[in-house]
Amino acid sequence: MAPGETGAAAAPKQERAAAPPQASPEAPAERVDVAVNIFAKPYQTALSVLSLLKQSGAHVGTIWLQYEPKGSRYDRVSPYVVARYLTEVLHWPCRVSQPEHWLALEAPDMARLDDAAYRLSIRYQSAFEHSESRKLLLMHNDIYVFGDALGEMLAAMGDAFAIGQLGQCWRCPAHAARVVKDVMDRPPCSSERYEEFRPDAAELRRLYAHARELGVPVRPYEECFTEFFDRQPWPLPECRVNEWFCLLDLERTRPHCVPFGPALPPGAFGACGRYNLDTAVPWFRAMHALGFRARHFDYKRYLRHWVGTGKMSASRYTMAEDNARALLAKHFPDYMAWLERSARKPA
Repeated sequence: MAPGETGAAAAPKQERAAAPPQASPEAPAERVDVAVNIFAKPYQTALSVLSLLKQSGAHVGTIWLQYEPKGSRYDRVSPYVVARYLTEVLHWPCRVSQPEHWLALEAPDMARLDDAAYRLSIRYQSAFEHSESRKLLLMHNDIYVFGDALGEMLAAMGDAFAIGQLGQCWRCPAHAARVVKDVMDRPPCSSERYEEFRPDAAELRRLYAHARELGVPVRPYEECFTEFFDRQPWPLPECRVNEWFCLLDLERTRPHCVPFGPALPPGAFGACGRYNLDTAVPWFRAMHALGFRARHFDYKRYLRHWVGTGKMSASRYTMAEDNARALLAKHFPDYMAWLERSARKPA
């Protein structure tokens, strides 16, 4: 067990679903389900969900809260309290689950994916398999939404299979101008131009090798080039739709993914030597191999994502939670008042 982790608080014995609110005549005909993967962070979780509903509630259907079976010893309140607030106070449709297994940062064991209990331990998997909406929003539990990002993404999605911030470009040699200039004599890649930047397998190997020569930090994905990237060099190893806030076409993509098809689902890591391909990278590559395309969406004007506060030091974790608590007190005083009244009740 890593520092700061502990067994999660006891999950509700069964998923709870409240009746959906009555839609007004002005409400959109289609609502989008939201899947949130939760590692502890009760205040950040509440801020993430409540700020989304405040800004984009007209577009939101059922909220699926998937709790990892490990929590944090630094928490002051149960991470499940926000689920109670959604169902008991807001009467919002909400499904709560906690998998039996904990994959952490591991790639799933392909031989065990027929086992539903194991498969449903993949992030977002319960919603991905069982949601009845045509699209699905994936979301981390450490964001703050201050604009209608979901509404704007729905309007801009078009025929894309996914829309969101594309690529972990800060870790990719194709984003380093000096590396790309030396190897390919062209401008570097970017989120907006990822479709145009298609090196062959030899060029991709040289990009990684030259990045190391220049001291540009890259992950050791060369270890799985022979298995994956020599035969499909594009999308690149860091190409994905960043799943901390992204909208995917569930109707088009789900039939191709486990358990319905051969591709890994969007919440899965991919085995790749000592350092796995990151969440959604295998899915992103598989969907492109089928001829689908994604669309980049810059959501800096709509939300803030606090990166890497899940399993860090006590001081950093507590600082992020205190920040979220202050924002909740300012923007969601009704929730904080309810929490004060009910914090001692069983979650």
